[in-house]
Amino acid sequence: MKKGLTLTAIAVTVLLSGCASDSEATKALPLDSNQSGVSTQIHSIAQSLRQAEDKRDSAKEDELQWFATKHYQSADKALSDAKEYYAVFETDPGKAHSSTGFFSSRTNIQAAEEALNQFNLNIAKAEIIREKALSVLDEAFSYRAQLQSLDVDKYYPKSNARLESQLKTLVNYIADERTERATSGQPDLVSKQRALEVKTVTRIYLSAAQKELARLKNSNIALHAPDTLAVASTRVTAAEAFIAAEPRSFGKIEHKADEAMFSLNHAEHIADVVQKLKALPEKDYERHVLTFEKMLVNIAKALGSEDLRDNPISEQGKLLVSLIEAQKAQSSEGAQNHQQLLAQLTDEQQKVAELEASLAAQHKATEHADQTVAQLEAKIAELNASLVAAYTQTGEPIKTTPLTQTKEPKIAGSRTDVDQGSGQAPLAEAEVIDTQATSPKLNAEIEPVPAG
Repeated sequence: MKKGLTLTAIAVTVLLSGCASDSEATKALPLDSNQSGVSTQIHSIAQSLRQAEDKRDSAKEDELQWFATKHYQSADKALSDAKEYYAVFETDPGKAHSSTGFFSSRTNIQAAEEALNQFNLNIAKAEIIREKALSVLDEAFSYRAQLQSLDVDKYYPKSNARLESQLKTLVNYIADERTERATSGQPDLVSKQRALEVKTVTRIYLSAAQKELARLKNSNIALHAPDTLAVASTRVTAAEAFIAAEPRSFGKIEHKADEAMFSLNHAEHIADVVQKLKALPEKDYERHVLTFEKMLVNIAKALGSEDLRDNPISEQGKLLVSLIEAQKAQSSEGAQNHQQLLAQLTDEQQKVAELEASLAAQHKATEHADQTVAQLEAKIAELNASLVAAYTQTGEPIKTTPLTQTKEPKIAGSRTDVDQGSGQAPLAEAEVIDTQATSPKLNAEIEPVPAG
């Protein structure tokens, strides 16, 4: 019985194998139309795979793996499966419609298409989760971006890692459709993010001043210059308070940090002088005062002042300040006068430019008038030449008379004008021309005007 079952199983297996072989052999020899259709499908899948890879690269840039880890991993696996199925028929199109397995009804090309669909579906879900998280947790993500711009990992990597983990938990709530849980957890996270931002900005801009203040306190500066050091300490505290209130006002923060450092340096110098005074023997007091007074004398000389040493040292300082203020006032007045002169010069230059433009326009108009006169003279000369030619063509003997005795209008500027100074016509009497061939009508038309 057992042997019979074994033989039956072998027979069924051979039969199914033969059917599969016949089916694959049939698909391996498709018609021309089927071959064209398969090629089109394969080309489409190849193009879809390239697009999917580009989409996966874009998903990495958008941090979809962080926002929607499960969906991203599913999409990545689906893309890998699609590539495997495509590899089966990439070089052998005949296997495109072959079954993916012995007992499977899916073909390789169908499996590749389904895997690509799964990839696109999971990527789309991941993008939706990302957009929703950015919207619901907008304040938390705003602080996250600010911390990243400060390069927080360089200063407090562990603290930032804890905040990132807390934010990821809230994002996972959104991915699991537990939005209310994510919303309720945001205020606590934002409070911690802001505290870390203040801490980071303080370290970036004020750590040098804080370290210097600690050093001065440890070096007994307060023993020699307590008041000056107290002022410097107040400046540092004020800068810290400002950063806590406005951690993103970087320009003002930098200014306050500079003020704090200035006060600290001042405190150190004062303490140094006081310490030296304390160590100075009583017999050297006068020399020290004279050294200080000499500096005031040099300043007075540089300012062009007279010798002020007949005044108390404190009064010398006040006089020097007054002198400096007076010179600054004179300098300011001189600067104003200079500006006024520059303004006047600019006005004069503008007037000169306008006059030059007007002169150029007049010159151009004059040139145009000269051209017009020249054209008129040429026209008159042409008319005179035509008149002489007309008389010549008649063939009649013509005697000209002074034009001033005719009733014809005078043509200004022409060579036929009468020379009034001599009383003679500028044209000599015309030579007698043979007019026998000329018609009586023409003779009548060109008959010269009798003299008055």
